[in-house]
Amino acid sequence: MDRLEVRVSLTKVLLILIVVIVPLSIVGLVLTENSSRSLDNAIGNDFKSIAQLYSNQVSQYLRDRVADVIVLASNPLVVSSASGHSEAGVSGRAAVAVAGQGSTSPGMLNSNASQMLRFRRTQDPRILALTLTDQNGNVVAASQQPPRTSYAQDAGWQSVYNNGQGKPRVGEILDDEFTKQYYVNVGVPVTDQASGATLGVLTAAVNVTPLLNDFKSTVGNGARAELVNENGFIISAPNTDVFAQNKSQAFDAIRDSLGTGTTQTGDQRVDVGNGPYLVGFAGTGLKQLSDNLGWIVLVSQDEHQAAAPIRQLVHFALVMVILALFMLTLLCVYYFMHRTQKFEDIEGAVPLEQTGETRAAAASR
Repeated sequence: MDRLEVRVSLTKVLLILIVVIVPLSIVGLVLTENSSRSLDNAIGNDFKSIAQLYSNQVSQYLRDRVADVIVLASNPLVVSSASGHSEAGVSGRAAVAVAGQGSTSPGMLNSNASQMLRFRRTQDPRILALTLTDQNGNVVAASQQPPRTSYAQDAGWQSVYNNGQGKPRVGEILDDEFTKQYYVNVGVPVTDQASGATLGVLTAAVNVTPLLNDFKSTVGNGARAELVNENGFIISAPNTDVFAQNKSQAFDAIRDSLGTGTTQTGDQRVDVGNGPYLVGFAGTGLKQLSDNLGWIVLVSQDEHQAAAPIRQLVHFALVMVILALFMLTLLCVYYFMHRTQKFEDIEGAVPLEQTGETRAAAASR
């Protein structure tokens, strides 16, 4: 026979497979679980970084606009008009017959302060309008025709003037029906450099539409970025309008992680809706600038969708481990069901007389 035969005991093969496959399978299961957890942590950390990037953009945009309005409020023409020492301020007051009624005079709109505000609005398209009022709330200069001549009864103006202890404030998001733009009113006090007294308030309508549009599209392979307030209502997100007052499910899931601060960043795996989600969050820190700006950025995505490109490899490794254990189990079952019978059983099946005759014949030969 030219055939090469290798005979190995099935018992030895089974023992070798048990010693090799079982430990490797256990290690494979542990590694698969750790890999899945590490993958979630890596994706969550990426979402946190994206949320920080978005929050920095939001914070920087509004802080820069507030800083621009503060610089503009220190302009000598603005200070002079608010104090009533310019002819713009005199003509502006003369045009107010009753607070909140009537219209501003042409002289006020053509004053040096108004022309300067109009030029500043032209130079920066992010500023939609500029309005200057004195300490009584009367309009003394503007870049355009103001909707009213007095803001003394306006809650936003009162919070900025603050009984003569002026402080900057950013108002709520509003909608301009004519330009179809979203904007916020940034109000800063106009102060006397010598005495420090608050002479009036300069208010700028700042366009925030480009800022909100950054949240209208998905991130990466389908992650959702949301800008929410401290109560969890969505300010901007894909397929969501700021005035819809929709509640963020991701925010409700991580509310306990946020605590009381809005500058905290982090990521978390939470159950949202009908499945697990990976959520990264970052506070904008704008509440230090204005008490109504407790805004938070959330970046979230379904866990299975987020890890789909790599999760398939993890599942394949898990299936291979389970298959190896299953095949080993079948081999063990086969071995114990078909193991060799003992020789005593075979001898017991042969008659004694036949055995003796056979031995005698063998001896005679």
